[in-house]
Amino acid sequence: MAGEKKSKTDVAARAENKNKGNFCCNCGKKVDVVLAVSPNGKKRMRRICCEG
Repeated sequence: MAGEKKSKTDVAARAENKNKGNFCCNCGKKVDVVLAVSPNGKKRMRRICCEG
C-alpha cells in the first residue's frame, strides 16, 4: 500500500497533499495565504508568516 498512487479524484488525498507543505521553513508556524491587490489593480496571492 505504500507504493500505491493516489487517484486525482480522491478528495481526501488531495486535501492531505495540499495541507502537507503549509508550514514556514524559518519558524515552523502555519503559513497564511492572502489575496493582495496592488495600487494598479493587479491581484496576487501572498504567503504571510514571520517577517523574515
